[in-house]
Amino acid sequence: MSLKLRLRAASLELRFQISCRESLWPLMAPFSWSRTRRFRARSESVPEEGRVHRGLALVIDGFPGSANSFATRAFRAMQEERVPVGNHYHSPAETIRATRLGVPVLLTLRRPIDSVNSMVRRWPFVSFESALRWYVMFYEAAEPHLDRMVLSDFGTTTSEFPTVVAALNQKFGTSFGTSLPAERMAEFEPRLRQSEGERQQRAAEKREMEEAYLRSASEPRRKAAEAIFLRLTHRSLGD
Repeated sequence: MSLKLRLRAASLELRFQISCRESLWPLMAPFSWSRTRRFRARSESVPEEGRVHRGLALVIDGFPGSANSFATRAFRAMQEERVPVGNHYHSPAETIRATRLGVPVLLTLRRPIDSVNSMVRRWPFVSFESALRWYVMFYEAAEPHLDRMVLSDFGTTTSEFPTVVAALNQKFGTSFGTSLPAERMAEFEPRLRQSEGERQQRAAEKREMEEAYLRSASEPRRKAAEAIFLRLTHRSLGD
């Protein structure tokens, strides 16, 4: 691995070590500034959504690869007016901070094998072992605070999102729009736009990734991730 990639892996390690510790929330400031700069350059988000503050209407967060992008885009499409939505923090420290500020939080959840494979596919310099360890750290940090969040599993998020938003309204007394025509789902879920050939190719790639996961990730790491996933699944909307 090149020095550049090793530095990127080390940066992610540092980020997760900080972001999974609520007491270290102030140290997330550099990452928040960097995110805010990225959001300033994107039409989809605005700088104010790059950090946690009382002015946010909602925070949507979760471990990478757990339908955070889908949920954010679908939620925006359901609202008649633009509301500020904190998103893509991938940081329990910031998400917990949001709950303490009284900001509604939607936490997304996906099976570890799928979340981890998504992360490694996107960032090949990340090892399966590291990604699994971060997955466990992330959800162990969030678990004690689930009573102040709505937790949604991947299937519910991507297939029944109006139900998810309705649960947010019920829990937090909000009045977010919950209407999302079925024909618009393909706008937010790329898999619905795939041709048969693309679906077959994606299925083959998924099998290869799962085989690599089973070869490369140790059994203790896999079991630890599955254990917390099962615990949280019992507290999610999809249970």
